[in-house]
Amino acid sequence: KDYSSATADLAMDPRVEDMLLEGTEFWTVKPSISLAGITGLEALVKGNYIDVRFAKSGAPSREFTIRPKAPPLNTDAPGLHLVLTSDKLGSIDIGAPILYRQVRVGSVQSYQLSRDRQRVVVGVHIEPEYAHLVNTSTRFWNSSGITLTGNLSGVQVKSESLQTLITGGISFDTLDPKAPTVTKVRRFTLFDSEEAAMARGVEIQLSIDNADGLREGTPIRFKGLDIGKIESVELNPDLSGVLMKARLTSAGERVARSGTRFWVVRPALGLLRTENLGTLVSGPYIEALPSSTPGERQARFQTLAEAPNLLGRENGLRLTLSAPRKGSIKPGNLVTYRQIPVGKVVDLALGEQADRVLISILIEPRYVPLVRTGSRFWNASGFGVDASLFKGLSLRTESMEALMEGGIAFATPNNAQMGEPAKPGQTFALFDSANDEW
Repeated sequence: KDYSSATADLAMDPRVEDMLLEGTEFWTVKPSISLAGITGLEALVKGNYIDVRFAKSGAPSREFTIRPKAPPLNTDAPGLHLVLTSDKLGSIDIGAPILYRQVRVGSVQSYQLSRDRQRVVVGVHIEPEYAHLVNTSTRFWNSSGITLTGNLSGVQVKSESLQTLITGGISFDTLDPKAPTVTKVRRFTLFDSEEAAMARGVEIQLSIDNADGLREGTPIRFKGLDIGKIESVELNPDLSGVLMKARLTSAGERVARSGTRFWVVRPALGLLRTENLGTLVSGPYIEALPSSTPGERQARFQTLAEAPNLLGRENGLRLTLSAPRKGSIKPGNLVTYRQIPVGKVVDLALGEQADRVLISILIEPRYVPLVRTGSRFWNASGFGVDASLFKGLSLRTESMEALMEGGIAFATPNNAQMGEPAKPGQTFALFDSANDEW
């Protein structure tokens, strides 16, 4: 009467009169043609028609509402009926396939919002002959569309199947075939991807002051191999920093222990040295360094913005050089003997009276015999200038690297003045320049 709907009178076979009960469902069948296939083929030839599913109990009725599409299967229909929950539906639609290793084993029957409107609830049906594939360890994921990943080695495009690419779909796999089987309606989580669903490994949390360039998917590496990745990046509740949730998929039990250090690796560009060039394209990554003596299990770590000073952990002869000022010397600078690198600068600190700079250096084990009590050390950074009326102007430098980045050189007399072998921790004076007699 209000023209909001249409009323149709149906002539039913008298033999089904007793089956017209409350709960009986009628729906319209229409043809559908797409790249995924043809549905409602009979309707394509004869035109749209109405299908029916009779209720098994209820009061007799003669008035029904026709549904626009087929209703989901009854939960007492043969097979396994499951409920999947997800944050979003994606491109999944009713009738979308349920795949097990790319074999269709069921279909999506329904979807709706949860009672609190925060989740999507998807009803699925597994065919009876495949019901045994599902147990309590089964993981489901949305296999709709394509996954595109790329780096310096190339671009990878992944899709579960042509049908799921077009109509959407859900895939599943079982982690433990011996887990208890599922025989009645059960609720599972529907993950966004196979990687998230099948995630194995150890979960950890990494704190950092600034997450510049770090994002979900940033790899965690050890000795050039990916051992995990960042799964989420978010601010701390007090806004004091950034908290990254990560998963270690390789050597997790060994890495997630006290003493392990993490730091961000970024590209370094210089006139003499270029490092981590690949991160210019792929972005920064996080390097892990487990402790040589594994400690207790740990789940939260502080991430350094740059590589820590690891020189002090190496073997060799440790010495201290005393200088009136730092100059251009910094940790990592080379210590050379006859322009051959034999050690490195480890650390710098002020003396007790703050009147001197104490420079810690480490000499490699094979070069330790070169250092004697009579050895002389000098600052090899920059260059020296000699000028005379007859010879003109001349420039002196220890090496191009020392000129650009700084460094320390030393010499040892090849006579009785060389003295005894240097002892660990011994202190030497650091001169501003070399004496020609050295």
